[in-house]
Amino acid sequence: MLRRNAVPLFILVAVLIGLGAAYAYLRTTHELHFNETAQVREQRSEIRLDMTVAYDSGPLVREAYTMSDINGTSTLQYRALGRKRLLQITIRERPRETLEEGVNVAFLFDELVRDGIWELGSKPPRGNTAIQYAIGIAQVTGSAHGSHRFTFTDPHYWATTGGHQFHITLNRNKPVPNLLQLSSTALVEPRYGELVADFRNFGPDSFRGKVAAARLRLGVRS
Repeated sequence: MLRRNAVPLFILVAVLIGLGAAYAYLRTTHELHFNETAQVREQRSEIRLDMTVAYDSGPLVREAYTMSDINGTSTLQYRALGRKRLLQITIRERPRETLEEGVNVAFLFDELVRDGIWELGSKPPRGNTAIQYAIGIAQVTGSAHGSHRFTFTDPHYWATTGGHQFHITLNRNKPVPNLLQLSSTALVEPRYGELVADFRNFGPDSFRGKVAAARLRLGVRS
């Protein structure tokens, strides 16, 4: 009689154990999914962009544009060092980030990528060498990261002249080619100037207005 009455109890215990195991499994799965989602959401995201312009003469010694986007927060900075009295001006601004204003540094990043910031490399001094440009980019997304930096002079020269690249094929079974009649390829590259314009034109009116005022204070008239 006792054995017969114990069967339902055993069934109840087995059901409770099964429900407990199922709950534990579902809870563990949910926690793993939640943790994975949180890790993706909290992944570090950094964009750092900069352009430095150095001058051999004139009112400015150096000016630098530094733009960053750290986990969605944009910061714009302009620093200029004047030759007269070595006056230095620093401007920092965190613009209100809206799609309508287009002042998020991520917008500048996309524009610079389209204009070849990852693809262009350093150039030898050509044209007006009294002004030297240095451009840098660095990006971090989660555990992946990359950076690139290059220098050049006179964007107008590279956009309009750029020099020439000669093609010479030497063959011991053929005479030396006539060096005065070699074919060449023009190395015209307008994207250096486009990158410079991207940096100078970026930012809300408030930031660009402060930059213009700083340059005027340091003696830059144009």
